Amino acid sequence: MANRQFKKKVVDAAHDANLDIALGRAVGVYQGARANALDGCDYEAMRDALRKCKEKSIERIPELFERFKKEAEAVGVKVYHADGPTDANEIVLGIAKSHGVRKIAKSKSMVTEEIGLNHYLISNGLEVTETDLGEWIIQLAGERPSNITIPAIHKTREQVAELFSKETGEQVPSDISTLVAVARKELRRKFLEADMGISGANIAIAETGTLVIVSNEGNARLVTSLPDVHVAVVGYERLVEDMDDATSIIKILSKCGTGQKMTSYVSFITGPSRTSDIERQLTLGCHGPKEVHIVFVDNGRMKLIADPEFREALHCIKCSACLSVCPVYRSIGGHAFGNLYFGGIGAILESFMVGEHESADLNELCSTCGRCKTYCPSGIDVPRMVTALRAKLTAAEGQPILQKAILGGLLGNPHRFSSATKLGRTLQHIVMPKAKDTGDLPSPISAMTGFRTLPLLAEKSFSDSIPEVSHPKTTKRGTVAFFPGCVIENVYPGIGKAVVNILTGLGWEVKVPAGQGCCGVPASLKGDEETARKLATHNMSIADFQAADYILTACPTCSRTLRLDFPKLLSVTGNADAVKGFADRVRDFSEFLAETGMGEEKLGRVGDGSKITFHDSCHARHGLHIVDAPRNLLEDAGYELVEMQDSDACCGFAGSYSITYPDVSESILKRKLRSIEDSGVSVVATDCPGCVLQLRGGLKKAGSKVEVFHTAELLDKG
Repeated sequence: MANRQFKKKVVDAAHDANLDIALGRAVGVYQGARANALDGCDYEAMRDALRKCKEKSIERIPELFERFKKEAEAVGVKVYHADGPTDANEIVLGIAKSHGVRKIAKSKSMVTEEIGLNHYLISNGLEVTETDLGEWIIQLAGERPSNITIPAIHKTREQVAELFSKETGEQVPSDISTLVAVARKELRRKFLEADMGISGANIAIAETGTLVIVSNEGNARLVTSLPDVHVAVVGYERLVEDMDDATSIIKILSKCGTGQKMTSYVSFITGPSRTSDIERQLTLGCHGPKEVHIVFVDNGRMKLIADPEFREALHCIKCSACLSVCPVYRSIGGHAFGNLYFGGIGAILESFMVGEHESADLNELCSTCGRCKTYCPSGIDVPRMVTALRAKLTAAEGQPILQKAILGGLLGNPHRFSSATKLGRTLQHIVMPKAKDTGDLPSPISAMTGFRTLPLLAEKSFSDSIPEVSHPKTTKRGTVAFFPGCVIENVYPGIGKAVVNILTGLGWEVKVPAGQGCCGVPASLKGDEETARKLATHNMSIADFQAADYILTACPTCSRTLRLDFPKLLSVTGNADAVKGFADRVRDFSEFLAETGMGEEKLGRVGDGSKITFHDSCHARHGLHIVDAPRNLLEDAGYELVEMQDSDACCGFAGSYSITYPDVSESILKRKLRSIEDSGVSVVATDCPGCVLQLRGGLKKAGSKVEVFHTAELLDKG
């Protein structure tokens, strides 16, 4: 459970108007810029090459470091190893003192932010100036970066103008060109006065002992070429074997990071400056840095490399693509959703740098929507690692009493959970017999549901309102065992009925196995693997699931859990073949219809040509990669599909996340509702009952006339 101070920071960020403006301006253009940058490229080939490069490099870090050190020292570089921040800071200070350094110019480096180098050097009497525009802005503001590639992304240009006005003593207007001109003028003399330049590096090539720095500002080249001493502070994960590996990173870094086909500057630094112009003899330190020092920092990286479950985090090339598409980051920025690093990947890195307990709040803040994995050029599975970290923390520290009672004591016991929902229906009917959702409740009770109305429990559960076996209405094609999931079972049985009606009309026998429980994802996402495994074992044991040709769900969250999580959860049982057989037969509703050829000729044109838009649920789009199937089905059925902006962005539901972090959930939902309204349609389709709940509740609360339906409801002829 997040501490109060952390939650207050999150709430304040979610309601910060300036932050919303700044993030909207910066992030709003990313999707289009990225698409333009990748136009004409074989993105999957580039992505595959990058993945292979990082996998190979991370496995061989000690070997690559030794080779880099040998090659770099052969051309006059001094190479150091630092266990952590203390060692690294002392090494850099020692170099500065030995050369009588008073003034230092720095280019952007997240590792130096990680180790707190600026503060350490300044506290020891040195003048340190950040020369990257964004870094200089936040240095003037006395803040930390809130993004890797755009450190001052949280600042509006109006706020920057105020900072520059205070720094220069003159009124500076807020237009971009003027702000850049002021920064150039103020920083130019800093380069010339600097005794030492400090940089990071994007890549370290072991074969030649070369550092590669990728940037969009000329400051990095000035920092690394004008002062007599250049110090580079580098994380071990930057090591690659050769130029081919380096190229695989350079090709994709700017395209995914900033939406540019190519970055403005790519600098290759191999040792101090040199020349062979004088009598054809090699002379070092002739027209630039006389010395180059490279400090490689561990700070938990070697421990991370040694952990096969989490080492994938070091495949990160620090492009910030994940942050540009993260719905949580877009709502609260990097100061709330970060510390040393940001977002879900930041939570993983920090758990090894500062400790699992210390990074727990950041870890909990990730909604695990999976959009980061889809857009990450390395394909890093951040949600998997975030969930695994939660499980480790829960195993070590336990759960809050109430959470344990709800997950383990209630949700983890299918019979007890069913009894509780039946009791809830009875009480609900007595207390509020005419209400359909919380919007019908009298004030002030209705206001307590906040930014959306919430549906009440259905009068009858899905399994109580339909036969256990529904026979096909035409020639039998096979048997489907239907797993409705908690929301269809208890809130929206009509969605389940539409599914059954469609399937039987297409020749499938549909069984609704008795006694099934929750898929277990609420427990998994809270780190309660014990309850999740218990539910997986229970559902796996139901005979009708074992005997069916297919196991079908109409909830992508359940589909992903049954297909991907069950094998992992039950890998310890030693029954791998049975679990795989179960998982291989799981299909999501739209996916199943598309796979079995149930197009227009089978379903019929039930639509009237009306315009609708489609919202991709996170687990369908980013977990199961289901994109075209529901769209094709709806168009074949006679609907005209209008794509909304960011259709694959989260709606903010994410199960219990919307309860734990309601302010973030509301912020995410509001953006989704704007996208829906901007599409100009009157109907939204989605494959997820949880998304139906969130979108219907948000639209009703906002007074919108737009209706929300599950895809099955729109395809059902009745």
